[in-house]
Amino acid sequence: MESTYTPPKQSPRRKIVIENPAFGMGNVEAWSNIIRAYKAVHPEHHVNLYYEDEQVSNLTFLFKLGHPVNLEAFEMSVTAQDGEFKHLAKLARLLVEGAGTDYEKFILREIHTILKLF
Repeated sequence: MESTYTPPKQSPRRKIVIENPAFGMGNVEAWSNIIRAYKAVHPEHHVNLYYEDEQVSNLTFLFKLGHPVNLEAFEMSVTAQDGEFKHLAKLARLLVEGAGTDYEKFILREIHTILKLF
């Protein structure tokens, strides 16, 4: 019996350029909100973040490492069964913005609200 399973397509990795030397928990919260907004529009997609070539399953673990975060070590890709990557460039751009010093615009003031970014 032949399998009809087709593995999901994965976009090429994109480097997330971080120029903010004070990158911290506020930036991570901004990233979480940006990814949540992306997944609201594309619920079947999976956003993969990588740090030093290792997939990050929980962003807060970066701040439990006990040493400074390597700001040049972040990459992102998206896995999607439908292969539809039309918002990928915007997602990457917003993650770069969320890593910057002006991350507060991605921090939600109301609980259980999703930003309308896509």
